[in-house]
Amino acid sequence: MTPEGGFRIPLQLAQACVVASIQVDLDDRVLATFREELLDLVRRSGARGVILDLSGVAVMDTDEFGALRDTMRMARLMGATSIVSGLQPGVVSALIDLGADTDGVLATATLDDAFARMRELQAPEPASDEGADHAPSVAAELEATASDEPGRPEPEGSSRDGA
Repeated sequence: MTPEGGFRIPLQLAQACVVASIQVDLDDRVLATFREELLDLVRRSGARGVILDLSGVAVMDTDEFGALRDTMRMARLMGATSIVSGLQPGVVSALIDLGADTDGVLATATLDDAFARMRELQAPEPASDEGADHAPSVAAELEATASDEPGRPEPEGSSRDGA
């Protein structure tokens, strides 16, 4: 509980992510405090991911979902990817029936799945076989472009028609 008598959502760092385990009824005060504390922790920690574990939430309306979605967008603007995990089937059904905006929300069934998905999203792209050492030089690219222009003389010993 907070000093004002409200509930707080516990936040912890795990695997370079801020994890919020939401197990309380959400109201405007809880959501505002959560948003402030989550964004502050993302800033202080440099976390690249946020996971909202909603497995303990039995009921959620579109306003509460919208507030969580806005918080996820704010975290994204700070460089952290957000994933929702553990939504109960009844909550999912109600949100869709009520027309909640779920576009762009990444979701997984379990917390373990959320960590796995986060690792996939944050993994560096594999280096291609054409490394920087094999890339054509700027001069070579300009030369190739210039020789393809109509009306430009071709370098000696070259022919466009292969003859």
